[in-house]
Amino acid sequence: MKLFRKLFAAVGVLALGVLACTLPTGAPTQVDPNAALTEAVATLQAQTQTAATPTLAPTSAATSGPPTVTVSSVTNCRTGPSTAYDVVMTFDIGMTGQVVAKYSPANYWIINYPGGGSATCWLWGQYATVIGDTSKLQEAVPPPMPPTPMPSPTTAVAPFPPKDVSVSCSSVGNSHKVGNFIILSSQWTVTVTWKDNTNDAGGFYVYKDGSKVATLGAGARSYTDQFSVSGLIVKSPTPTYGVAAFNQYGSSTTNSATLSSCP
Repeated sequence: MKLFRKLFAAVGVLALGVLACTLPTGAPTQVDPNAALTEAVATLQAQTQTAATPTLAPTSAATSGPPTVTVSSVTNCRTGPSTAYDVVMTFDIGMTGQVVAKYSPANYWIINYPGGGSATCWLWGQYATVIGDTSKLQEAVPPPMPPTPMPSPTTAVAPFPPKDVSVSCSSVGNSHKVGNFIILSSQWTVTVTWKDNTNDAGGFYVYKDGSKVATLGAGARSYTDQFSVSGLIVKSPTPTYGVAAFNQYGSSTTNSATLSSCP
């Protein structure tokens, strides 16, 4: 309704203006009212269309920076794409790094890590979220694998000597008469025991009064010696037994124990 009122008002004003301009002083002139109305309507339509068309503000072209990465769980950033490589830094939740390359075969991102300047590290993508266009990132080539640490060589030394070496004895009488003489005789059983004092013994040597009487395996912890004691006048012997451990590098010193009596 307001538009029509404005239209008729404009037509009336325009018609009066045309009459004023075309009529010479003192000379009557015929004016076509239809032509004036048509021109007024066209002018009003042009003004209305111009007012209805909004002026759009110029838009600036959107600029996109390099892709960035965050993590949902604390992740080690390494010198290469596996746990065999050294850890450079720990990428915590809330950190943001710039992604500069990718290694798709093992799901790793190569990033400029926070605080590292232009230095890079390899971040596992299991917990990573990357924002930005990664289609133009180059595929990185993994660095050489770090050398495998060699085990420390075993020190070539002989084992420690056995400890707590002890002896015990039991005897059985076997006296008998020879002519007018009584021969006193008994059978002695001497048991030598010890404890292992090392983890690398290959076996044990057993000595009696300085002479080797037995070579035993690594699990041996005792040795039994049996002998007869006899004579017209008997003096109890007091043998000394020693035990030494050995391995491929040599033998230990000997720990000894002396038998004082045999019941």
